[in-house]
Amino acid sequence: MSSPDDPVKVIRIVARLNIGGPARHVTMLSRDLVPAGFDTLLVHGSLAHGEAPLDCPLGEHVRTLQIPELGREVRLLHDMPAFVRLVRLVFAEQPDIVHTHTSKAGTLGRAAAFVYNLTRRRQRRCLVVHTFHGHVFHGYFGPFGSFAVRMAERLLGRVTDHVITISPRQSDDIVNAHRIAPASRVDVVRLGLELDALLALGPGETGLRGKLGFRPSDVVFGFVGRLVPIKDPATLVRAFATVIARVPHARLVFVGDGELRPELERLAASLGIASAVTFLGWRSDLCGVHATLDVLTLSSLSEGTPLALIEAMAAGRPTIATSAGGTPDVVADGITGLLVPARDPDALAEAMVRLAGDLALRTRLGAAGRARSLEYRLERLVAEVERVYRRGLERKRSQPA
Repeated sequence: MSSPDDPVKVIRIVARLNIGGPARHVTMLSRDLVPAGFDTLLVHGSLAHGEAPLDCPLGEHVRTLQIPELGREVRLLHDMPAFVRLVRLVFAEQPDIVHTHTSKAGTLGRAAAFVYNLTRRRQRRCLVVHTFHGHVFHGYFGPFGSFAVRMAERLLGRVTDHVITISPRQSDDIVNAHRIAPASRVDVVRLGLELDALLALGPGETGLRGKLGFRPSDVVFGFVGRLVPIKDPATLVRAFATVIARVPHARLVFVGDGELRPELERLAASLGIASAVTFLGWRSDLCGVHATLDVLTLSSLSEGTPLALIEAMAAGRPTIATSAGGTPDVVADGITGLLVPARDPDALAEAMVRLAGDLALRTRLGAAGRARSLEYRLERLVAEVERVYRRGLERKRSQPA
């Protein structure tokens, strides 16, 4: 075994380093665990078409390795070479911990760690950890595909030493609803973010409003994220058509990109609201984005813990979101924001109209959200993951074979 003074070697595996929650999570976690004595190799795959690369500094002490075949899509001709490369990598690195993130990376990475552990004495086996940033048990595939995914995750759960979920509701899904792992091997570790700049935003800052031609009286709703089916941005566009008929000075801004953008632009045009809907694409200036918005809106069908909601709350902006996945663990309905059912443009429109016409309510929700966002500081995340690692290693290497 390594001496107590040696760094703990971690292989962290994620599907890709795009602009998105899991990628930001793994980069910040890898970087900020270095002072605690963890030497991380961050393994990632290729970006999908139309995705923007993550702009988050890793620091000089975190090594990275790209396995091009390790992307998001399930493709057997790519997945098998990726698995072989991961097995070779784990044997070459001989890590203390293999920590996987996202679905396909979690499948291939944990299988590679299992093969490695089969060849090692108890004292040299690696700890296998997986973080569910969301899950694909429903909303992504048909009934048979969803069933197959659940069965595969149950098998993987048997070779995973520790499962991390990012919200209590997600933990209930993993333990009770889908029976992926027992409660004894599941910890809730909420996300952690660098929020200082957003927390410092004042009420008078206007961000991009001037450049976009918005007037001071305009109420600007915003969506931040990928324009993909699981986020259901079309429901937001349809809701906004109702909103602008009742609130002519409302505006809608999409920050992000994805396969649905052309379809959304056509939908806005067909509804006669194209002049009030702006597509900005990906932006790295988060403070500028959130200073532009009066309200952040999310219309997702499934979520883990949406980073965009936390960042909007830190900026003092109220939120409207669908009560999907772990979102209700972030947004307290009527306290820090408003929750509505998924796939319900009428309910979403009513919530938007309500906030558009009530500045005092927007201010109250925004202030409460800012206070709530302090629970998602990066320092807490790093400390909690370190505890999971050290406790898990101690158990892993001392338990009977």
